[in-house]
Amino acid sequence: MSNKQIPTTQHAVLIREFGEPEVMMYQDDVAIPELTDDQVLVKIAYAGINPVDYKTRQGKGWGAANIQKDKFDHNQSAILGFDMSGTVVDSKGTKFAVGDKVAALTFNGGCYAEYVAVDAKILAAVPEAVILEQAGALPCIGQTALQFVEFTDIKEGEHVVMNAPAGGVGHLLIQLLMEKVVKNHIKVTLICSAEKYEKLDGLIDTSQLAGWIDYTKNDPFPELQADILLDLVGDEAGVRALDVVKESGRVYVLPTIWVDKLKEAGSQKNLSVEGYAARRNGEDMARVLQLVADGQLTLRLQQTYPLSEVIAAHHELQKGDAFGKLVLKVS
Repeated sequence: MSNKQIPTTQHAVLIREFGEPEVMMYQDDVAIPELTDDQVLVKIAYAGINPVDYKTRQGKGWGAANIQKDKFDHNQSAILGFDMSGTVVDSKGTKFAVGDKVAALTFNGGCYAEYVAVDAKILAAVPEAVILEQAGALPCIGQTALQFVEFTDIKEGEHVVMNAPAGGVGHLLIQLLMEKVVKNHIKVTLICSAEKYEKLDGLIDTSQLAGWIDYTKNDPFPELQADILLDLVGDEAGVRALDVVKESGRVYVLPTIWVDKLKEAGSQKNLSVEGYAARRNGEDMARVLQLVADGQLTLRLQQTYPLSEVIAAHHELQKGDAFGKLVLKVS
């Protein structure tokens, strides 16, 4: 495809203020971004939806701060969305050619649209064995899960407790942990509902787990004396889960906004509490795509919505009970 065939405007989802899902507006005649050096223009096929999207839309966190500073303060609208897969239609670099299938996690937003300009260094080629729908769902959760498990530096034989093993990041992270059960003889206990535990059965071999705690029951959590808690929920659920960790144990939390709350709650047990935020890069994007291509990582897609139904998709995501990932079909 040559430049002449790229239109000048596109359909995109805009926000002009923070608030409920209804602040998002699906519009046509939105300008297509212009490329700067070493950028690639991608015609988006699928855009993943993540909790960071709705938190940004609500005006919370780094995403909202960036939008306020870069867009709203200058009376401009913003486009949400950090995950995407699609086809290269123009390039100002040498790494990717027109027609290449690619995917990326971009912290600049812009993925709830038909076209996005992306720095070539954060892009990865999509392997033949991975469909674009999977690739569009994978960037944020895949890079986060991969980097998070390496960041936690779990040692041979340690006992790890993890909550929320069925969400976007969680259902990938639990698969990476189960590899360590076999290779490094770690023990893994999960915190989740009976319904989610049942669904995990098709994803991992639950007979290899050390145990399972049903958080929906009002019983106190058992004092497991675990070495590590991987907390993918935070807030009161994260505080409650601290009971399972031994004195001077390690707690790793996503998202990082809950670090201070958990530190305070775990101070009497002298717990080490650290947060983690994903670092976007093309190498990790390529690694995750290859794990899916090789069948070593299974990605669950719960539902795919057309871009025009983004409001319904956000309402569904905010319920917090998705198993796997929600995706927007763009083109």
